[in-house]
Amino acid sequence: MGTVVGIVAAAAALFIGCVALSPGADPFVVRVEQSQTAAAATFDMILNVELASPAYWKTNAAPFYQFCEWLKTPVTYCAAASGTCIPCPRCVVMQLNVDDLKVAYKLSKTTGNSNALWSAWSVLNTAIGQSTSWSNIVTTATH
Repeated sequence: MGTVVGIVAAAAALFIGCVALSPGADPFVVRVEQSQTAAAATFDMILNVELASPAYWKTNAAPFYQFCEWLKTPVTYCAAASGTCIPCPRCVVMQLNVDDLKVAYKLSKTTGNSNALWSAWSVLNTAIGQSTSWSNIVTTATH
């Protein structure tokens, strides 16, 4: 199973990195959108693994369990468009913040907008990287 996950991850990284840009496409926006796609799939996968047997992971892989709990911790998200604030899981808020900032960046490519998007995107990518590392560990069969 772990080998299959590794091969799929390597193939995805290869193809995501080799996507041809449409004329006029902003490479930064393309990379952000690729990360958003990866985040949704990666967070969903590791949280489903953890939710299948939380007692097992809490006992046998406490750091993985704690990371999943961190992803699920409710934090406040304030929608850029409406200003409405609601509690959502951290992994969702990271993605929504990136999406809101991406929209703002596309509307006005100022230094402030690009820096804000870069900052949120960096946080999201760090969480994706940690999730990917955990997915390799928890889905690899032991011998």
